[in-house]
Amino acid sequence: MISAKREKYLSEIYVHLNNEGFARVSQLAKSLNVSVPSASKMAKKLKEDGLIEFQRYGILTLTEKGEQLAVQLALNHEVLSRFFQFIKVEDEKIDEEVKKIKSHISSEVIKKLDTFLRNGG
Repeated sequence: MISAKREKYLSEIYVHLNNEGFARVSQLAKSLNVSVPSASKMAKKLKEDGLIEFQRYGILTLTEKGEQLAVQLALNHEVLSRFFQFIKVEDEKIDEEVKKIKSHISSEVIKKLDTFLRNGG
């Protein structure tokens, strides 16, 4: 299990790769509202964890391990979003609320929520 902060960065890299086809440290810093040196430092940690590849001032890419984790994080986000819709949280608040809790909820609970939602609640 990686830290919530690392999950946030990995998820953001995944979003940039899917939306724009590439991710750079400067983009990451801007979208996460952190300094470029902070984003670069975290990118180095993610690389050490075997989750991303990058060259200084270059493009960030996900390793196979990083891709698998990022996809799981995205699926968890989607399940939690559906759950919040189900309990009628205001649409404009759902993303913010999901971001607050998604790193603190186990994959076992996510699976149970998904099953619950698929069975119609």
